[in-house]
Amino acid sequence: MQRSGVQRFPRNSETINALKEKDVYNIKPKNRTYLLERLENFQNNEPVAIDGNLDITIEHIFPQNPAPKWKIELGAGEYNLIKENYLNTIGNLTLSGNNGKLSNKPFLEKKMMNIDSKEQGYNFSRLWLNRDLKEKTKWDKSEIEKRANTISECFIKIWELPEIDIELEATNDEINIFDAEDPKHKKLEYAIFFNQKLEVTQVVKLYIEVFKQLFDLQPETFFTSEIGDRLSLTKTPETNGLRQAIPISDTYFIETNIDNVGKFYRIKQALAIFGFEDELSIKYAE
Repeated sequence: MQRSGVQRFPRNSETINALKEKDVYNIKPKNRTYLLERLENFQNNEPVAIDGNLDITIEHIFPQNPAPKWKIELGAGEYNLIKENYLNTIGNLTLSGNNGKLSNKPFLEKKMMNIDSKEQGYNFSRLWLNRDLKEKTKWDKSEIEKRANTISECFIKIWELPEIDIELEATNDEINIFDAEDPKHKKLEYAIFFNQKLEVTQVVKLYIEVFKQLFDLQPETFFTSEIGDRLSLTKTPETNGLRQAIPISDTYFIETNIDNVGKFYRIKQALAIFGFEDELSIKYAE
């Protein structure tokens, strides 16, 4: 079904708000790299090659697995707030040329690190995305929001939109899962996986079907990567504490008692590991 009518480009304020809230870390890897490369090299007289550069990695400033000192410094409330709402947003992501050496350390240690005089910390970085980190003495919700504002202003300059209304025919087509909106409180109309239409209206049904197909296609990857642990993959759900165990093969079960955001996260993680980022699209129900 298609709808037509007057459409418009989003206002800058709408674009900024969407960018600051988006889970940027879990969009398609090639799109994530392109975004950060454009931001890094905007008006840069010495462009930095990021795509295909194995020496530069994407890093969380507040880490995915923070050292205990983070909770002590921030307090439990702010610590949990950042972990739940800001972890993968643009304000908390940066680039590092140190292959994960900064890792889970407290902020000031990540900033000042200079082991063996090799200048690993943010203070020594020449990257634009790390420039403002040199001035910070702490890393909390307020600093993440300030940095997101700075990056958003740069984003608007790079991808400046015309201030006009135009008429377009709006279509409600399927969208790649990496580009889809948060699935919270949403239902599906259908999904397309490996060019086959899946008549699924619930995220849990999609979740089960995707992992059944992936396990049937390449079961060894579930045991040689982190996917198996992420899914609580087991032969014995009763003894492993699964609350809603669903079989994905004749032998193995996974946990499905996860909210829809968590299900999407695990699906996208698995697709990235398998190299199937372009193979799953969804259409939300009206």
